[in-house]
Amino acid sequence: MENQSNEAPVAAAAAAEVSSTIVSLTAQPAEPTKRSLRVQTWKKIQEGKVGVGFNGIFNRIPAFVDADKAAALLIQEEEFKKAQHIKVNIDRALHDFKELSLLANKSVYLPSTRDSPALCLKVDVPADATDDQKKEALRVQDIQKFRSEIGLDTNLKLDLVVIGSVVVSRDGYRIGRGNGFADLDIGLLIELGVITPETTIVTIVHDVQVVDTLPVNLFQKYDTPVDIIVTPTEVIRVAKRLPRPSGVFWELLSERRLKILPVLQQLKEQLEKSGKKITLKEEDTDIEQHQNSRRRRGPLRRRFQRGNPGRTTSQTDNEQQGDNTQKRTPRRKGRFINRRRRTNKSEGDQSGVEVGAKSEDRKFDEGGAGERRPKKKNRPHRDFCVKLTNLTRDIRVKDLKTELRKRECNPLSITWKGHFGKCFLHFGNRNGAPSTQDDVDKVLKSLNDLSLTITTGGDSAPAAGAEEPPAETANAPLQTKTINVNVELLKFGAKKNAGGNTSAGEGGNANVNGEDGSAANVGEGGASRIESVDTTTV
Repeated sequence: MENQSNEAPVAAAAAAEVSSTIVSLTAQPAEPTKRSLRVQTWKKIQEGKVGVGFNGIFNRIPAFVDADKAAALLIQEEEFKKAQHIKVNIDRALHDFKELSLLANKSVYLPSTRDSPALCLKVDVPADATDDQKKEALRVQDIQKFRSEIGLDTNLKLDLVVIGSVVVSRDGYRIGRGNGFADLDIGLLIELGVITPETTIVTIVHDVQVVDTLPVNLFQKYDTPVDIIVTPTEVIRVAKRLPRPSGVFWELLSERRLKILPVLQQLKEQLEKSGKKITLKEEDTDIEQHQNSRRRRGPLRRRFQRGNPGRTTSQTDNEQQGDNTQKRTPRRKGRFINRRRRTNKSEGDQSGVEVGAKSEDRKFDEGGAGERRPKKKNRPHRDFCVKLTNLTRDIRVKDLKTELRKRECNPLSITWKGHFGKCFLHFGNRNGAPSTQDDVDKVLKSLNDLSLTITTGGDSAPAAGAEEPPAETANAPLQTKTINVNVELLKFGAKKNAGGNTSAGEGGNANVNGEDGSAANVGEGGASRIESVDTTTV
C-alpha cells in the first residue's frame, strides 16, 4: 500500500510534465515564410488605415498615405541630386516621385510592357514643356505617346533605381509582392551592364512596412537588396551593402516565363548565337494565382475579372505555401462537397494560408450561425459630392473620365447613372483629414463650364444602356457634338426637417453656374438620396 501511495504522485508528476511538453510544442509558432510576412504587413497597413485605394492592399505593392512626403525626402538626398538617369517602377506608391523627377529635369525610365521586346521605356517630353505637360506625360493612356523604347543594344547606365516593396528590413533585405518580375528585371539590367556597382537602389515604403530584421534563410541569390529605404518620416541608409544578383539565372526560368517577357527570349537567342549554352527549368512551377477561385456570376464577374487569368507567382512563393493553398471544391453528382477547414487563431499569420483579403472577410459570428459579417471597405471618407445632369444616352463614362483628367479633377469614385442622364462624383481627402472649403472651391473651379464632346453616327456601337439606332441612321456620317453639363454641389450630413425640406448648413446655399447659364441652387440634403449602385473607381 505504501509503494502504491508513493507511485501515485510520481505518475501524476510525469503526466503533468508530458502535458506541459505537448502544450509547449503546440504553442511554438510556425517558421515564417515570405508569404506569411507579406500577409502580416498587409494586415498592418489595413488595420492602421494607412493604405490608399479600395481593395488595393493585398497581393500587390500597396499605395499608402503621405507617399508624397517620402518622395519629397528622397529628392533632397545627394544620390538624387547627382543622378541624371533614373528608372522607377510603375507602382502607385512611386507616382509622386516620378513626377518630382520629371519636374527636376531628370531622365526617367519606366518598365516596358510584358509583350514588348524593349528593355525599358524612356519618358520623352519636350524641352520647353510646362510642369502640367510633364505630369500629363506620366498619366497618358496611350503607351506610344511620350515613350521611346530602349533596346538590348543600349549603352545606358542608370544612376538611380527606385522600386516598391511589401516589407523591408533596416539591413537591406526586401520582400516584394511575390511574382518575381521586379527581381528578374533587376537581374536583366545587371546582366546587360545597365545597373552598375555605382547604381543606387532605393525603395519607398510606409513606416509600418519597415522591420528591424528579416530571416536571412528566406532569401536566394536572385533576390534584390536595397541601399536606401525612404519613408514619410525618415531616410534609412543600409550600413553594409548586401550582395546583388549577378545577372539572369536561366536555370530558374521556365519556357512560359520567356513567352511572357519577349525581351528575355530575345536575350537568350543573342547569347546562344554567341556560343553560350543556356538550359531552362524543365518543370514549369510558376502557376497562375486565382485560377482556382470560384466563378463569379452575372455583372460582378464581368466587372472585376475582364479576362485576366491572374498574376504569375514565383517558384519560391509556391513552395513556401506548400499544401496550404486552397483548392477548388470537388464537384460530384451535381453537388458541391464542402471540404474547407477553418483555421484557428493559433495558426494566424504564420500558416501562410491567407490569400488576399478574402480570408480576412470570412469571419463568422460567435453564435455559430454561419452568417458572414459585413465587409469592411478600406477607402477614404467621402465628404462631399457633385451631381452632373443633362447627360445624353450616347455619353459614356470614359468620355467623362477623359475630360476630368484634362481638368485635373480627381474624384474618389463615380456613381454612373447615364441612362437616367446624371452621375455623381464623390470627393474626399485621401490622407484622412476632412475636406476644407478650399478643397470644395478647387473642385468647383475645375468643373466650371464643363462640357463633353462626343462623336456620333457611322458604325460605332451604341453606348451602354442606349437603344439601337434606326436602320436609316446606322450608316450616317460621323458627327461631333458638344454637350453642356449642369453641375450641382451636394454635401453629406444634412438632415430633413419636419416639412420634408432639406436644411442647408454652412455653405449649403452656394450657387454653381450650369452650362446653360442658369444658377443651380445647392443644398446639402440631396446627398442623402444618392444610390451608390455602380461605383467605378477613377
